Amino acid sequence: MSKILFADFCTVLEKISMTSKRLEIQSIFTDYLRNIRETHPPSMAPALYLSIATVYPEYFNKELGVGENALVGIVAEVTGKSSKGVRNEYSKEGDLGTIAMRCRVSQLLIPKTQLEVMDVFLGMRRVANEEGPRSSSSKKRIILGMMVKCSPLESKYLIRLIEGRLKIGLALKTVLISLANVFSDDKIDEIKAAFNRQPDIGRLADCLLEHGVEGLSTKFQVTPGIPLKPMLSNPSKDLTSAFKRVENKSFTCEYKYDGERVQIHRFDSRVETFSRNSEKTTEKYPDLMGLYDVSDRDFIVDGEIVAYNQKERRILPFQVLTTRKRKRVESNKIEVHVCVFVFDLIYFDGRSWIDEPLEERRRVLHSSFKEIDGKFHFAEFKDCETPEEAETFFNKSVENNFEGMMIKTLGSDATYLPSQRSNKWIKIKKDYLESMSDSLDLVVMGAYYGKGRRAGFYGGFLLGVYNDEEEKFEALCKIGTGFDDSILSKLHEQLSSSLCSAPKNYSYKESVKPDVWVEAKYVWEVRAAGISLSPIYSAAWSKGEKGISLRFPRFIRERDDKDVREATTSSQAYQMYLDSKVEHSEEFY
Repeated sequence: MSKILFADFCTVLEKISMTSKRLEIQSIFTDYLRNIRETHPPSMAPALYLSIATVYPEYFNKELGVGENALVGIVAEVTGKSSKGVRNEYSKEGDLGTIAMRCRVSQLLIPKTQLEVMDVFLGMRRVANEEGPRSSSSKKRIILGMMVKCSPLESKYLIRLIEGRLKIGLALKTVLISLANVFSDDKIDEIKAAFNRQPDIGRLADCLLEHGVEGLSTKFQVTPGIPLKPMLSNPSKDLTSAFKRVENKSFTCEYKYDGERVQIHRFDSRVETFSRNSEKTTEKYPDLMGLYDVSDRDFIVDGEIVAYNQKERRILPFQVLTTRKRKRVESNKIEVHVCVFVFDLIYFDGRSWIDEPLEERRRVLHSSFKEIDGKFHFAEFKDCETPEEAETFFNKSVENNFEGMMIKTLGSDATYLPSQRSNKWIKIKKDYLESMSDSLDLVVMGAYYGKGRRAGFYGGFLLGVYNDEEEKFEALCKIGTGFDDSILSKLHEQLSSSLCSAPKNYSYKESVKPDVWVEAKYVWEVRAAGISLSPIYSAAWSKGEKGISLRFPRFIRERDDKDVREATTSSQAYQMYLDSKVEHSEEFY
């Protein structure tokens, strides 16, 4: 079998960086993966991991742990420049990979040995696995060992891989489609569905190589310990609109709890918890380990974690939950207690339940699990036959200070759809009564320097929606309200560590160009008075002759639990505009 050289991988990445056409990117990467399948199949999984700038799936919670200062030092050492010189160039260039490439060109070095994709993959895994007091020097030694074998182009992409950002516009969705194209011309949906059941692109590739697409239905099923992508809901601007979507269908209503989405997995004599974006949160919630006893069988359940006052037996606001530490939480020092409200059954007693209708999943959940007071409860629900019954339930949720209500269909087709957003689940929040139909989860694209009392900080921010069809971020609005001084100080420090040159997958008009660009890493929840047409914002521009924007947007909170790919999409934002244009028909300039 032929070797799969890292140099060839980098050449493919460079070709992709030269185009913004999604189909062209897809074609380039499909051809590359097809070549790997034909010449060296064992390199398929490593190449796929590296293509999304990682070496482990998200749920492993494995990071390389190489900070910016360490990386500056590595670039300085391998290029013969001073750390100060590299940092000065970095402040102007905004990309350490490009600096490394340029300096390596000037050295005119010819590597004695050629790196393979497998070498880089295993080397980066060694870096991620280094622990202890001497881990920093060990990580540096491993990286330098690879760097000295790199050509200039390889240096550029090795540095970017260590940073965890390729910056070429190669999105996970495109990688998945390219992988699907290698194994089938018409089974893309089956391969995407398999990934949503087990979001591990390396395991997926290995399964396809060994069993083909036909084997996915049996060999790549829901598995305890591997978080699947959660099912999502569509927002509705009001009860009337929601009822139209479930007309002539049986449905149930549930309280909507204001907390963090959680999957709880019981397997191998332990309990693990995962967030909505597949991050393992077991370390954050050691007090949930007692949930092992809620059933005597292995299981996966879907629910919401809320802050909870154990003495008064009441749910606390979401803001209280955000004050809880994220890592290394000690059980005997917990100040913010939590309770889980479960609403769905995903896996139980040795098999997946996602293909069963909701009514059956809920029946098994309630009959096979036991509640623990103040720790583990079933979400409150009511099966409704008329809109009037549902409205009464909604009003009750508002009176009891819940976030709102979920409407879920109960028919035979009410299966659990990982990662999909559909009218099988509809959310109505109490805030909808006060403003536009939904809050939006927007991506921070850039920032504007503050003036007056905000001098020295960022005073405003450019936010965007995610175009999941073209895999780019489209500017939707500027925002400057909803921040107090402490939040602005925190955001200035946070965003200043993620500045970059204008990414090629950012769509914006020159008139709203920010003072600094920010990498697409941060998601904020935003509310607004409405949504209108705008000629100066590019969000949903392809839907009509103008874009759309928010009227009077205000910051609500950071959404650390959401990946940027889970942000509000262009299509969703445009649908909000269509839903609200009767109420707000004026154009926004």
